[in-house]
Amino acid sequence: MKILISEENFIHNISFLKKKYNKNILPVIKANAYGHGSEIIVKLLIKNKINQCVVARISEALELLESTNIPKDFQIIILETVEKKDLKEVLKYPQLIVTANSEKDLLNFLDSGIDSQKIQLKIDLGFGRNGIVLDDISKIKKIILEKGLKFSGIFSHLFSVEYSKGIEFIKTFENILNELGRENFQMVHLQNSLAISNYGSLPFVTHLRPGMFIYGFFEDGAYEENLRKVFFLEGEILNIKNIENLEYLAYLSKNELKNKNLKKVAFIKIGYGDGFLKLNEGDTVLINKKPYKIVLITMDNTFIDVDDKVKIGDEVEIYWDLYSSKKWLNMNICEYLPILSKRILRELK
Repeated sequence: MKILISEENFIHNISFLKKKYNKNILPVIKANAYGHGSEIIVKLLIKNKINQCVVARISEALELLESTNIPKDFQIIILETVEKKDLKEVLKYPQLIVTANSEKDLLNFLDSGIDSQKIQLKIDLGFGRNGIVLDDISKIKKIILEKGLKFSGIFSHLFSVEYSKGIEFIKTFENILNELGRENFQMVHLQNSLAISNYGSLPFVTHLRPGMFIYGFFEDGAYEENLRKVFFLEGEILNIKNIENLEYLAYLSKNELKNKNLKKVAFIKIGYGDGFLKLNEGDTVLINKKPYKIVLITMDNTFIDVDDKVKIGDEVEIYWDLYSSKKWLNMNICEYLPILSKRILRELK
């Protein structure tokens, strides 16, 4: 099995969002690019002259820098606080942009010799997430004025709130931006995919910060037409066995299976050791444009109930309908795609 990534669809999604909203796009590639593979996604960004991206942790950024030839003018924005022990890495790599999630973070960065133009400020608008709390804005303003600081950017996060409440948070953020000095920030971003759907193109932001939209899917409350699926999990049937007269399938007695009248099963090389959860048992895969039911998942293999039309070597697609799988698993797409293991090869489609 391998994960195939459509470069055409990925770049289409970014270009479509950029054109529709007339804003620069800041691609979010945290959690291994939502399971798509951060290394292959970064290579696509570089190839298509998109020179910025977002990760959650410094470990994600360092892994990319060590595995990929990333130009010095490419920016990797790290959302979570970088601890003191890792600040030497920030000084080492010009590509890294850190986030001050508190007054303490900001002072630690400056004391360690990090230029303020390699720092972004995150504002907590009241969701209890990372970010500088509203009561500390006056302290941040004082530091900016005393030290004459200019920053890489400023941002926040809009959660799933009522539309009118979201408008209030947007206004609060804009007021903070004006108080701290709009001219002191190269980049201003506020909206993830959901907030793009809800609030469109805000006049004071410079960038949109989509995750799922650039990969061509959406969750409840977020919708964008004309996006294209980027991810395809495909492989081939490795073996087919007639088990009509057998008592067991892998580690189980056939009596333990929901379908006790199984006759033929096909094997594919993916299992829960690859992050393909046993919860997928009972869901379907697509073979020759027809859905077939998964009957068993072990650590390394998945077994499918097939008929005589299925042959060894036939192509199989897993998660062929992301929304159907979401319903079956009772999990968001953003939950079940990122856990797919790096043991599964990622390559361009």
